[in-house]
Amino acid sequence: MNKKMTPEELEKFIHRELRALPPRKAPAGFEARLQAAVEARTTVRTPSAEQLEQFIHTTIRSLPNRRAPGTLEARVLAEVERRATIAWYHKSWSYWPTPVRAAFMVVGSVVAGAAVIGFYLLSQGAAVGAVTQEVATGFGWVTRLTGAVTWTMNFGYQLISGIPPLWLYGGVAFIAAMYATFVGLGTAAYRYLYRNN
Repeated sequence: MNKKMTPEELEKFIHRELRALPPRKAPAGFEARLQAAVEARTTVRTPSAEQLEQFIHTTIRSLPNRRAPGTLEARVLAEVERRATIAWYHKSWSYWPTPVRAAFMVVGSVVAGAAVIGFYLLSQGAAVGAVTQEVATGFGWVTRLTGAVTWTMNFGYQLISGIPPLWLYGGVAFIAAMYATFVGLGTAAYRYLYRNN
């Protein structure tokens, strides 16, 4: 045995030596214990709801805690700061100040009430002029506001009708070109300043 064996020769030698050993006798009762263990594993037992809940609870509690990504805290704080800078009127109605919500409810209720009254009067056969007059008596300021808007529109129409068409179309084209330039410069600035960072 002084010469070096190759792995194949060593494997054959070990195999021969193991086969030369006398067979071992199993300890007393080994076969019965083995049979009982096999039957215990193959027998399907339905656990009760409490046992299943306890098993799931134990299994979940034994899992290791998940580590948060390194950037999570910075991202959460940045999002909290971003949301704090959003104006209230860009948020949902529940974030509006209480006086604004109250005013909105009052104005909304008045408009809804006026619409209901108008539809009711129209459904009862009242003329449109009578409904307009009925609403106008309650909303005199609306009539004055409508008159002011109508006068402003007429005045604007008279001003525009006095401008030569070439100047008018040229002004509209200039405004459109400036608008397109503004959008293009804004897009380029956004891509350069924000998306690259």
